[in-house]
Amino acid sequence: MKSLSAKSCTLFKKLLTGTSVAILGIYVGAAQAATCEYLVNNDWGSGFTASIRISNNGTSAVSGWNVGWSYSDGSRVTSSWNATLSGSNPYTASPLGWNSSIPVGSSIEFGVQGNNGSGKAQVPTITGSVCGGTTTTSSVAASSVASSVITRSSLASSSLSSSSIQQQSSVPRSSFSAVASSVPGSSVASGQACNWYGSITPLCATTTSGWGYENGKSCVSASTCRSQPSPYGIVSGTSSTPASSIRSSSSRSSSSIAVSSVSPSSVPRSSSSRSSIASSSASSITTGATCNGYATRYWDCCKAHCSWSANVPSVVSPLPSCGVNNAKLTDASAGSACGSGNAHMCWGQAPFTVSDKLAYGYAATSGGDVCGRCFQLEFTGQSHNAPGDPGSAALAGKVMIVQATNIGYDVSGGQFDILVPGGGVGAFNACSAQWGVSNAELGAQYGGLLAACKQELGYNASLAQYKSCLINRCDSVFGSRGLTELQQACTWYANWFEAADNPALKYKEVACPAELISRSGMNRGSLNDIKNTCN
Repeated sequence: MKSLSAKSCTLFKKLLTGTSVAILGIYVGAAQAATCEYLVNNDWGSGFTASIRISNNGTSAVSGWNVGWSYSDGSRVTSSWNATLSGSNPYTASPLGWNSSIPVGSSIEFGVQGNNGSGKAQVPTITGSVCGGTTTTSSVAASSVASSVITRSSLASSSLSSSSIQQQSSVPRSSFSAVASSVPGSSVASGQACNWYGSITPLCATTTSGWGYENGKSCVSASTCRSQPSPYGIVSGTSSTPASSIRSSSSRSSSSIAVSSVSPSSVPRSSSSRSSIASSSASSITTGATCNGYATRYWDCCKAHCSWSANVPSVVSPLPSCGVNNAKLTDASAGSACGSGNAHMCWGQAPFTVSDKLAYGYAATSGGDVCGRCFQLEFTGQSHNAPGDPGSAALAGKVMIVQATNIGYDVSGGQFDILVPGGGVGAFNACSAQWGVSNAELGAQYGGLLAACKQELGYNASLAQYKSCLINRCDSVFGSRGLTELQQACTWYANWFEAADNPALKYKEVACPAELISRSGMNRGSLNDIKNTCN
């Protein structure tokens, strides 16, 4: 069974769509031809990013579209992606070719970034014949963002060209305190703190969910602290014993993990070393995830979506990219190696083992404001599309926490395309040139070395046979060239991940472990925006 791959790189680095998007404001056009919506994705006071979505709810395909809008408060667009933009308030947008046609039941989106004319991002009226005749407008208050979500239909797969996407300018960096979500009246008891996976971290006094930034320090909200598995949680300032009850729904008592995480404020921003993760105690994982999903695999050596400054929130550093020899690049605007540039994904994004039951890594997810978010994946023992897969069965009960570093138009909601060297290059391949290997050595285009092993051995071989084949291919591609770090990550897929083929899973968004933050440099803890919805 072939595995899907995240077609990331230059083509998709600006896609800001998602199946679960927080909305600050919406304009809805009449459904005579299509529904047009203006979605504010990020608003940091001085600037904003927004998406314009056109959904075909009619009975025939939309062929060609043009839409327009203007701001009445002095707001101005500074960059755009996934459309050709013209004018200067009013603005006109037209398709790039690949997104000109909108099949029935599908939608397309393009995005803009700009400067606010007032203190809050405006929601303008979208006009155009594709939007129909009469219109209505509505606004959603900022205080309702956490519970306001909207679902998008799947974007139709199209043949894309690397010249289709415009690069955004960098988002201005603002202070953490400017975007910390604080609500008065939610103070916690004096002297309490949070035992955050073994590290004593300040509790927030006013922030009600996620991570905050108060009194010059990062803090964690009481609700987020209580969501950890026992023995972690709210403690006295000097105690390591939880002082409050811990949520324990759907507990896997047989799954033990060893974790050592610290508050984001104490994490180095540019560490690239593979440091070990230790713990003085182990505990049972409290799962509680209710969202259904599955994991695929890829490694295309392209620059990732989250390595572009404009694709991360203003208070979050972009994901570093690396040159051909894995040296980190200082220029965040360097072009992707899958286009005409020299920027690759860094090898430090490879997955690694924490314990027999827990691993960390990075993944591509569906579109939207995902950069730097972390998800806990709880494997069910089934395969998404390979019934009877022995690797998926062997993976049952294990947990992986991944941080989102990329998006792809073929990555659907609930899908996590895990970065694994040898996992398959997908639509683009900068790996052959970077590593000096032939395309054939990298296995199947979709599914990589494991897919090649299944083609070689058939689909009824034993797990031991699949593992042996995969390890041999990892050694041949990476070990023979002295690419030890990549070889270890490749064999990790055979050993810890049990050579599982598209395993099914339950997932939920969680606060990021310090080890993942230190490698990626992406720390969005101060945004306090962990979602409890399925993407």
